[in-house]
Amino acid sequence: MKSIWRNTIISWLIGLTACVVIGLIIGQLLGVLLLYVLGSLYWQLYQLYQFHNWLRYSGKAAPPEASGIWGQVFDAVYRLQKKQRKSKRRMRQALTRVESSTTALKEGVIMADNQGNLEWWNNSAAHFFGLMRPVDRGQAITNIVRSPEFFKYFSQKRFGEPLIIKSPAKDGIYLEIQTTLYDKNDHLIFVRDVTRLHLLEKMRKDFVANASHELKTPLTVIKGYLETLEMFKDSLPKSMQKGIVNMSEQSERMEQLIEDLLLLSRLESDDKREENQWHKVSNLVESIQNITTPMLSKQHFLSVDIPEEARLYGSYKELYSAFSNLIVNAIKYSPDGGSIYVTWESSDLNGVFSVKDTGLGIDPRHIPRLTERFFRVDKGRGSKTGGTGLGLAIVKHVLLHHDAKLQIRSQPGNGSTFSCHFPASRIRTDSIPDL
Repeated sequence: MKSIWRNTIISWLIGLTACVVIGLIIGQLLGVLLLYVLGSLYWQLYQLYQFHNWLRYSGKAAPPEASGIWGQVFDAVYRLQKKQRKSKRRMRQALTRVESSTTALKEGVIMADNQGNLEWWNNSAAHFFGLMRPVDRGQAITNIVRSPEFFKYFSQKRFGEPLIIKSPAKDGIYLEIQTTLYDKNDHLIFVRDVTRLHLLEKMRKDFVANASHELKTPLTVIKGYLETLEMFKDSLPKSMQKGIVNMSEQSERMEQLIEDLLLLSRLESDDKREENQWHKVSNLVESIQNITTPMLSKQHFLSVDIPEEARLYGSYKELYSAFSNLIVNAIKYSPDGGSIYVTWESSDLNGVFSVKDTGLGIDPRHIPRLTERFFRVDKGRGSKTGGTGLGLAIVKHVLLHHDAKLQIRSQPGNGSTFSCHFPASRIRTDSIPDL
């Protein structure tokens, strides 16, 4: 590159020297220099015209013949063009492969902009949602999927958990929707047919509900006979007395398990739910205290800090069940000398009901599974505490009904804190008539 510039400058100086000599000989130095400059300028403009004309109209044609600096410019731009065309070809092939593989997926894939307007979708998504090209391109996805659950999920950006809804285009099909934000908050939506899993889950719920209901009758009969035997317990041998006491305790535990299963089934099915109303949080906790006081040992310390003006909108029975499960668990799993703190805090954003204990604590690796049915960190602790293993599952479903979330913080040896976070729409701090 340096040699070309050097040769170009030398050629220009030779030409300039020749013009000076000729101008001096003929006595027209300025005229000859002017002609030389104008000729050089014309040559450069002509090369620039060729360069522009080639870039604009030549397409993939080779550049025109040129020498010197302009020849180097033509060759360099031509090499860049070929490299760019090669890169474009590779990118086009990659995009074609991605689009072909995405189109072949059984799962639906939808791309929407940051406003939720449809940009692209594969064939499976078109099948699930009844989308048509090009009519639906640019349409808001909430106009296509007219489901209150989906509108709430999409508008409030609740993308942490997948949503299951009925297909708007295919009867009897249930879809799981999972959304990921990328780039400038654009939406990448995955849609999966979960009809089989949904039907299996429904069968499981129906079985649990029916089995629990059917078990109530024989259990009532058994408890009746046990109560009769307890009346004559003192006249029986001591070995039989112990057996009757154990059977009575286990029948009570069985009855509580059945009641929890039935409650969980009702929460999952949403059938016959109690109407939501405003309730004083302090009244709820006071009612729970009346039940749990006999459970407290002399060494336990229970502290309750609930503002009188705190109000919560929801189902009294469901909230009572959730809060009582948290408080009872804190008492059961706190050793003698332990403390339980029940508090309520509110702000403009949310209201938080918390139960903190100074018990043994829980290993963080177990926390994600605590709300599963029958899950226990210590398999042997259930029989000692008399729990059913369904308490936190009930809490989870109650909070889902109230647009709330359960947060669990715990460390082994440092106790646990269970916090229920309610949205601002369900809390009040002003005075309203007690219900």
